[in-house]
Amino acid sequence: IDVSNAAHAGCLAFELSSGRRHYVVNAGVDTYGAAEFRPLARATAAHSTATINDTSSARFSHSLRVNDLLGTPLIGGPQHVLCKRTDQQGSQGFLARHDGYVARFGFLHERELKLSTNGNVLAGRDRLLRRGGAAIRNNGRDFVTVRFHIHPDIGLLQDEHCRLVLTAEQADTWVFTCTEVAPEVEESIYFAGLGGPRRSRQIVLAFKASEVSEVHWQLTRTAIAGHPAKS
Repeated sequence: IDVSNAAHAGCLAFELSSGRRHYVVNAGVDTYGAAEFRPLARATAAHSTATINDTSSARFSHSLRVNDLLGTPLIGGPQHVLCKRTDQQGSQGFLARHDGYVARFGFLHERELKLSTNGNVLAGRDRLLRRGGAAIRNNGRDFVTVRFHIHPDIGLLQDEHCRLVLTAEQADTWVFTCTEVAPEVEESIYFAGLGGPRRSRQIVLAFKASEVSEVHWQLTRTAIAGHPAKS
C-alpha cells in the first residue's frame, strides 16, 4: 500500500509565475517549521483549487499508532484523475477531472486551463458535475469555494472597474475577473516562506453548485514590468 506523510490534498491546484515573481501560489509548507502548521498546509483549502463543503478532497490518517510509524499519511483521496491536452491555434491548455469528492458528496471536479500563446491571458473554468449527468440538488451539501492564494509579495487591489488587480513594484500587472460570481478577497497564510509563515490574501469564488454549476475566470496580464502588454 502506498502511503505518504508529505502528500497534499491539492488535486488540480495550479500556480502562476510572471517574470521573476510568484503571483498565484499554494500555501506550501515549511519543511523546518513548526509541525502544527503542516496539517493546515496540506489541506485542500490551502491550495489554489476548488473545495466542496469546506472538506479536503483527500483524507489523512488520525491513528496515533499509524502516525507514530509513518507520520501522517494520506489514506484516501482521488482514485481517478483524467487529463487531456486542449491545445489549439493561439493557446495551449488542458482539461482535467478528479473524483476525490464522489464518495462523500457525489461530485466530480473538472478544471480547464488555457494559456494564450503570448502568455498574457490565462483562462480558467471550474465545473462541478455528477456522474451520469444527474442534476445537482439543493440539499445544503453543494457549497463550493474556488481559491486563488496570492503570494505575500504581491499587492491586491480593486480598480475603478471593480476588477481585482495583482501587482508589485517593477513587476508585471495581472487582472482577475470572473463571469458568474463576484470575487471576494479574504485573509490567507503563506507557509512556505524562508522566515516562516507570512500573512497573505486570497481571491475566493463562493457559490452553490445547484445554482451555478461552473464558473469562468480569467487572469489577464495588462503590463509587463510597468509597460503595457501587447494583446
